[in-house]
Amino acid sequence: MGKLTGLWGRGWRFMRQYGAVRLWRKVKEREDRNRAERDYESWLAGCLPDEEETERQKSAVFSFSPLISILVPAYETPEPFLRQMMDSVLEQSYGKLELCIADGSPSDRVRRAAEEYARRDSRVRYQKLEKNLGISENTNAALAMAQGEYVGLLDHDDLLLPGALFEIVRVLNEGEPADAVYTDEDKFDPDKNCHFQPNFKPDFNLEYLRSNNYICHFFAVKRETALAAGGFRREFDGAQDHDFIFRCTEKARKVVHIPKVLYSWRCHASSTANNPESKLYAYESGKRAVAAHLERSGTPGIVWDTENYGFFRVQYPGSSEFFIKSFEKFDGQTGINVVYYDKACNNSVTIFGEEDYVLFTCVRRGRINRGFFRELLACCQRRDAGMACARVYGKDKRLRCDISMEGVHDPFSSGLKGLKAGYTGYFHRALLQQELESPTDCFLIRRELLGDGQTVSVPELCAQLKEKGYHIYYEPWAVMYESR
Repeated sequence: MGKLTGLWGRGWRFMRQYGAVRLWRKVKEREDRNRAERDYESWLAGCLPDEEETERQKSAVFSFSPLISILVPAYETPEPFLRQMMDSVLEQSYGKLELCIADGSPSDRVRRAAEEYARRDSRVRYQKLEKNLGISENTNAALAMAQGEYVGLLDHDDLLLPGALFEIVRVLNEGEPADAVYTDEDKFDPDKNCHFQPNFKPDFNLEYLRSNNYICHFFAVKRETALAAGGFRREFDGAQDHDFIFRCTEKARKVVHIPKVLYSWRCHASSTANNPESKLYAYESGKRAVAAHLERSGTPGIVWDTENYGFFRVQYPGSSEFFIKSFEKFDGQTGINVVYYDKACNNSVTIFGEEDYVLFTCVRRGRINRGFFRELLACCQRRDAGMACARVYGKDKRLRCDISMEGVHDPFSSGLKGLKAGYTGYFHRALLQQELESPTDCFLIRRELLGDGQTVSVPELCAQLKEKGYHIYYEPWAVMYESR
């Protein structure tokens, strides 16, 4: 009953702010995705190690076998959830681990169960704190207990899935060990005893991390990196992981994504997984974490909320404003040359002209939103930008091409191509800034990155820019509609 009441409350508040149509679209998208994922549990079961594979993992010998410290800040954890969490760690096939529990509970609920486990297994390290210090300082207490070469973040009521630590160590043995590693995740409903809503993540994508804490769990990082980053900061409580992940990855030379679901986020009435409005302060903290990261990195920008809790937009400063609504009135007038190309003809184009910027587009007649060129120029003027890509809809008001990031392995979707205007897509990715694997059907590029008179295909151009260290950025707030 509580969950139903919460749903109605959230729906009513969303409708009052954004309208009934957008609420209906939001519900419709969730229903469609749930239908697409109806076989998720059986798919997940087929991905997790069976008994034979678990035994093989236990007997595996690695040249690099680090001790991994699992950090758990505990506070009045329901005993069944606590025991399930501890079991999920201690039953890992890679056993060189320690479970560091820092308990800020006023009661002895956590202490009784944790000390029982510690008597049976010396890998459990438990500390009863004198008082509750908040989630950041409680986690710092767990970090201070840790002796491992790597530390991993685990909420006190969540679950590590079988084989998680084995997969972490496996990738750490591939070339130079990574400074940080993260995995895909899903949600777990204890009432229905089922897994649902998997989050299939991209490879490390800083632009996307600025849009939301997509890394979240499971995240493991070198202990020395965690300490050098300064641990957790209480002023970011609620989004302390987002802030911590920013500071760790800023220092990391190598961040690796394991495209496997290896962590389950428990979904119950008071958790943000089930009820985003239960911790609204967390989203304000998240916005401040993004702003603090931008300041450290010397990147000017203003962080804005979006209509979806925990998802943000960074507005980068631009030097120009345009009020032109169509290409016919624009081409050649304002220092931007428009180049039309046809994807059916190998995407090949020849570049001429002296304009400072070149806009590549597959759309010959299109309407654009008022901020179109301002947003593209602001994105394109960033030092590391190779392409600034617009959100482009066809005559049918559906996305003309996919919006894809490297490293996403989603077996339940064919991508965002064809998504209707007004819909946000999987984890709202159609509306979030991110680094793309390939450009959309309209993108802006600085003239200095192109050779005059050069004939080049768009895929070749992408490869050249990436090789030089430039990024393909998606700016969803620059929107184009192909005219009929």
